[in-house]
Amino acid sequence: MDRFRRAAWAALPLLLPLLATGPASAAPSTPSPSLTYGGLASVRPGDTLTVDARSGEASYGDTLHASVFMATGKLRMMDPLLTTTVTIACDARPGTQPVIRRGAGDVGPDEHPFRWARVRVQPVGEDARRACRDKVKRLPAPDLEERWAPGDTWPQSEWDVRTFRAGSRVTLTDNDDEGADGDISLTSRAFADRPVLRGARAVLTATAALKCGAAPGLYVVYRHDAGQSGPDRPWARLRVAPAASGKSCSTDQAAARSAGTSRTAVVASTAGGVFLAAAAGTLLFRRARNRRLRQAGVRVSSE
Repeated sequence: MDRFRRAAWAALPLLLPLLATGPASAAPSTPSPSLTYGGLASVRPGDTLTVDARSGEASYGDTLHASVFMATGKLRMMDPLLTTTVTIACDARPGTQPVIRRGAGDVGPDEHPFRWARVRVQPVGEDARRACRDKVKRLPAPDLEERWAPGDTWPQSEWDVRTFRAGSRVTLTDNDDEGADGDISLTSRAFADRPVLRGARAVLTATAALKCGAAPGLYVVYRHDAGQSGPDRPWARLRVAPAASGKSCSTDQAAARSAGTSRTAVVASTAGGVFLAAAAGTLLFRRARNRRLRQAGVRVSSE
């Protein structure tokens, strides 16, 4: 027994580092690098870099460029931040490079460039670059959905996705089409009707009823301008959630009212038909009776 005890104590110094660090699976994963205004991010080829901008540091739709980016990043709204993601090219050479911001309305490559931040590419070997090329092939497509402030009118952009319950009524607002009152109609597989944007002073609104039977999921809203040629273009997107439990659906109620109106019309039509038939029968009876009286030599008044 003493021999085993001495062996255990002898092995204890070797076990302590393992007990302190825990299993390999518990080791924290390396966070993805991020970049903010005026900052410096240290990256490696193949890294996906998250760029965040606060109000005043950039504007919606601004683009970010760097010679080491695989593609340009476009700032989208994720309230309260503007954000985008860019990937460092596998052939990026070591060194520090500027990140250039350009405005959303800039039309030329050299118009109003602004040095917004910097990235420092770390040196890597050829094995790492080959692994980078395999990695970027498996990168998922970018998520285009945006999150705007709840108090903002909807939609603020084509990818401003809000969630509404099936059967509810939603308001759509367009702030950019002055003088287009009544010229723009909207369609969607989620709509029970075809709303038309109306208004003045460049603020147009429409109210749409969502189908009670619309399945949960993402739906596109298409825009049709009066006199346009070609297919309607995507204008907005919404996500439909199931109708509230325990409540009758508003579009079902509208359909019921419509059906009720139709039944009333049928009843009224039937009653009117019966009345007309009775009146016609009375007239024929009177004419036949007067004919018999004349044949008998009795004078009758004219019909």
